[in-house]
Amino acid sequence: MRHNSKINCTDCVNTNCFIKKYCLTSSEQIERIHENKYINKYSKGQLIFIEGNFIDSISFVFSGRVKVFKNGAFGKDQIIRLISDGDILGHRGLSETEKYSISASAISEAMICCFDKPFFYELLKSTPELTFHLMLFFANELSYEESKLRDLSIFNVREKVAKALLIITKSFGLNDKNEINFMSEISRQDIAELVGLNSNQVTKVLADFKDEGMVETKGKKITIINKKKLEEIINL
Repeated sequence: MRHNSKINCTDCVNTNCFIKKYCLTSSEQIERIHENKYINKYSKGQLIFIEGNFIDSISFVFSGRVKVFKNGAFGKDQIIRLISDGDILGHRGLSETEKYSISASAISEAMICCFDKPFFYELLKSTPELTFHLMLFFANELSYEESKLRDLSIFNVREKVAKALLIITKSFGLNDKNEINFMSEISRQDIAELVGLNSNQVTKVLADFKDEGMVETKGKKITIINKKKLEEIINL
């Protein structure tokens, strides 16, 4: 699974990657990063790490889509995050815990850039800008998780489905036809697991949203017709 890195960070197109934005400050550091980076390749559906595994690396998505999830009861998981090109993965391993409290799997073919934890700690100590922006990222993620937990506790089914569509739209974006990108890789069950529902509930509410002119569905494709109305549902 582990491959020698053939992709230099200076040539990477993922401009939202922390390494790309904050670490390429000198030729010496670029070389050190290149020497210490390795790339893992995953097929669709393959586990990247499992809850309870020992944490040995910090990673960034070079290409593909990944879901981060918590193992639930009765085989029902809770999706924590959906991430794509340039996003950080496994960063909760920067705490003192030695094992993952969550799992991650590829929802498309994916290439993941990885750094062993000791080297990443060195980067944090030697690159204040990286440390500062990673701290802001953690603060924003904590705020997001607190908001999501609140919403899941008080939202009804209709509000939860609207919330799920907005989360996916934020994670993957829309194309020029207002279709949510990469929906062919996401099942109705995945949508349900974002907000604590089941797939039948999601399918029913999507049909209601379609009748009300907020979305259009065709197979797995979902087109956002009226994003403002979806936002109004969760902001009432």
